[in-house]
Amino acid sequence: MFLGLAIVACEDATVDYSSDIVGIYVVETAIVDGINTDYTSLPIEEAWIIDITSDNLLSYVNEVNLCDTSYILDTRVIDGVTDTSIVFTDNTVIYYSINDDKLSLISNDDLIVLTSYGSDFPPPAWTAPFFLTNDIYEPDSSLNLATRISAAGAVQTHYSAVCDDEDYFIFEALGGTIYIIEAEAAIGTDIDLTLSLYSSDSLEAYNDDQSTSDRDPKLEWFCPNTGDYYFIIKKYWDYLDPGNSLDDEKGEYTISVDVTKGLVQAHQPEIIKLHPPVQTARLSYSFFD
Repeated sequence: MFLGLAIVACEDATVDYSSDIVGIYVVETAIVDGINTDYTSLPIEEAWIIDITSDNLLSYVNEVNLCDTSYILDTRVIDGVTDTSIVFTDNTVIYYSINDDKLSLISNDDLIVLTSYGSDFPPPAWTAPFFLTNDIYEPDSSLNLATRISAAGAVQTHYSAVCDDEDYFIFEALGGTIYIIEAEAAIGTDIDLTLSLYSSDSLEAYNDDQSTSDRDPKLEWFCPNTGDYYFIIKKYWDYLDPGNSLDDEKGEYTISVDVTKGLVQAHQPEIIKLHPPVQTARLSYSFFD
């Protein structure tokens, strides 16, 4: 009697393949529209996170400008899961494979490789930009949050985010002394930085580009009176077009303040700038299109 019941139960049972793929994942690598992207080299602000439940595939990316307090969600409703594919209610199919605890999703010629995401979602930096994970000096977007920097030539590495990001610095200067303040964009970035130096009540100096071939800012400044001075690093296009994230840039840069004597500031040539290209669309849009 018991054996017969057991046989009937086994015959009626179906394999639940969805349990093999349910979980929250972060994309490690992606080949979409022929573009190969290594997400492991990017900060969490630019992560692509996918949540697979038994009913839905939820694809999350941060806003393009990284400064909004919201993020983008694309929802696909799952109709069924086989041992090799995810079938959606709109009759589209994505194939998958599991290897070494990594989940691969294949759509036409596109491929994304996922690994388990074990942190809080959404990442704090997605909803509060001052939690930037790749700049240990954040938040530094106001004078009362300014980063103290030595005038002895020590180099700090910072990150300029998009969406009108500006970084504040403060240093102690001695009257009658010449200082060199210099920012240098990291190799491979396209950020065009500016440097504005202030006393407590007025603009002391400003620089955008050192020359027609070097657009990193540099100031050679004579300090009139001993005290604290502060400067702001901001991108050139943010001055011209504030609030427009489509023409914005992002990337690492180094900053230093160095004391020296007897320097003469060179004449700054007229520099004509070309407007940067509009940012391309997120890869996630193409993969799930």
